[in-house]
Amino acid sequence: MTDTNLTAKLQEILRPKLRFLTPGADVPMDEDLGELGLDSMASIDLLMDIESQLGVQIPDELMTAETFETGNHLLAVIEKLM
Repeated sequence: MTDTNLTAKLQEILRPKLRFLTPGADVPMDEDLGELGLDSMASIDLLMDIESQLGVQIPDELMTAETFETGNHLLAVIEKLM
């Protein structure tokens, strides 16, 4: 999967979990996901979707606030694991 395709796929996975994101708006990959509405329950769903749709399992040691701070942080972790 190319970087562009991976970014687009992650945005697609993220979008429904960001309840404060304006419908139809692009997912801002450099903004705080918590401020966009990602809460703890949505984070669990996000992890399951990343695993099932991207085939990547994020190990416990990478499940940190920093990993989930922004879309770009999460993308960097996923890229390292692929």
